Amino acid sequence: MNSQTHNVAQVVPGRARLLLTRQDGGDGTFVVADACATACAWLGRPRGVLRGTDFMAFIGDASRLMTERVLEEAWRGTGDGVGVPANRQPVELELAAAEPVVCMLSVHRPPQARGALLVEIEDGAHLRHWAVLRALAVLSEDALWAYDEEADLFGWLDGEHFHGNVSADEAIPLEQLLSQLHPEDRPRVEETFWDLREGRCKQVTVDYRMTGRDGRYHWLRTRSRVMRFGFGQRRWIIGTTNDTTATVERHQALTEAHALARRRGELVEHLAAEFVSATTEDELTAAILDHVAPAFGGEGTLMAFVEEGRLRVTFGAGIAPALARNLHGVPLNAPKPLTQAIVSGRPEFIADRAHYRAQWPHAHDFLSATRAESFVMVPLLAASHELLGGWVITFAEPHHPSEQERTLVQVIATLAGQAWERIRLQTARLELAGALQRDMLPRSLPEVAGYEIEARYASAHTELDVGGDWYDVIALPHGGAACIIGDVQGHSIKAAALMGQVRTAMHAYAWEDPAPQRVLERTNALMQQMGTPGFATCLYLLIEPDGRILASRAGHVPFVQAGQVRAEIREIPGGMPLGIADDASYPLTQFTLPSGATLALVTDGLVEGPCRPLDEGLRLVARAAADHTRPLSTLADEIMALADATGHTDDCAALVIRRS
Repeated sequence: MNSQTHNVAQVVPGRARLLLTRQDGGDGTFVVADACATACAWLGRPRGVLRGTDFMAFIGDASRLMTERVLEEAWRGTGDGVGVPANRQPVELELAAAEPVVCMLSVHRPPQARGALLVEIEDGAHLRHWAVLRALAVLSEDALWAYDEEADLFGWLDGEHFHGNVSADEAIPLEQLLSQLHPEDRPRVEETFWDLREGRCKQVTVDYRMTGRDGRYHWLRTRSRVMRFGFGQRRWIIGTTNDTTATVERHQALTEAHALARRRGELVEHLAAEFVSATTEDELTAAILDHVAPAFGGEGTLMAFVEEGRLRVTFGAGIAPALARNLHGVPLNAPKPLTQAIVSGRPEFIADRAHYRAQWPHAHDFLSATRAESFVMVPLLAASHELLGGWVITFAEPHHPSEQERTLVQVIATLAGQAWERIRLQTARLELAGALQRDMLPRSLPEVAGYEIEARYASAHTELDVGGDWYDVIALPHGGAACIIGDVQGHSIKAAALMGQVRTAMHAYAWEDPAPQRVLERTNALMQQMGTPGFATCLYLLIEPDGRILASRAGHVPFVQAGQVRAEIREIPGGMPLGIADDASYPLTQFTLPSGATLALVTDGLVEGPCRPLDEGLRLVARAAADHTRPLSTLADEIMALADATGHTDDCAALVIRRS
């Protein structure tokens, strides 16, 4: 052992020696048995502390596997031979208070100490270029560079040359290199660089754009770390750089494609919802003109409807008026792609203008009317196979739709056609309902001496738009008039039919005997006799020329009386709704209406709903009627407008009476 200690303690310039032994009978870790003064100085530990320390604790991660292999080979005698250095290799030593140091390591079995290994560490100060290649073996090998902090010089060492203004035989200041970066990236690169220089991290990776030899920006990725080449030497920042432009651009293209697909999906979903909710042709047209082109990345949409065998055209933003004029009035048998799409029921996809010229040689006037490069002609596909029309999507650039787009166009064409048929059917139903309603209500109101009378009616917004609300004004021979307002249960053809029967019966009874209570009693008896499957509420006022009012009520909402001073809600005694009880009676109320005073009779659909209780609705009617200076027609309109905020779609009626 004395000879071992003597050999280890021997000082060799530029080298450090350590004697290693193995724990646990030859199968454990290699620990330091002895070390020379240079080794203690380089590793930063006194000899007494160094003894017994695991040697691998000083080896950097990048060198661990190689160092373990060298030690094992030397221990088993599989190296270059006993007493001969085995596998002389560069390593990185990790020191507690300093940067990693690149140096050379050699190991052999000394002849005089079979149970130990002699490790020699050579200072790597003269191995800069070769050591850089080894130190960065775990990094990318595309480009190698080094930055000398003390001299503030950046130099390219080997590999691909991505830094266009730095040649292989020169070095430039860091500021000159940073000036080549994209302005948006420079602050981030500088911050990362300073994190490395100030020890906040051991290794950094940063992506940025830098001007290349071709004068355009390239995406680069750099990995770098701080290290020293030899003990006591200056610090270097060593890095590797590779060009990731193709990868970044591919990623950006995929990201943009994904974002476009997501936006297109949202637009198509919104478009389908618009089709489903559209209730008029104008709403459906607006949905197609506003949303179809963005859903497919187009610039504009043109709609064409078939009317008497010709196209009627309307268009939105992005369509040249000349293109609309070119198609407007065109017959369905014209040799144009839009008419063919409508007649065949199959969309036409035209990738570019050359494709159009080749496919439609007799319709080049279409291209003369637009600067668009590509087109999709889409029919409105009706389940009845009726030729409804179609639309054109234009594109500013040549467009080659994918199979997914082609399928989507077909789906939207079907949805739009179904919506169009539904709207046309609904329109026909509404026209029928409107005609039915008009025939059941008075065409005009009779003139009654001493009174102004205005009536209003608004239909329901469900089913056939036919409701059971009605009003009537019956001029009587003695100069008075019967003013009636009522509401039959339901909003349907059956409700409208019952309303017509009740109104006709009351009209006949009033002409025979206008007393309000008797008219209501006789009408109730008739409904019971007929066995009608419903009931009706009603308010009946008999107005006399001298201002006397006789009133009876059958389950109807109260009315409003407004005079010169105030307006009040009047709830007179009443009986059951018509058609419920056989022996129902209807008390008579009598009062006088002063000159200038107003009566407002309404149905519940005007004053009551999910968003408004009945009492509040009647108070609003009273507030409106309190202003006796306005024309009666204006007051009637204002009262009817109150129905908009009730929150339901019921029909409603108002009968407004003012004594002159």
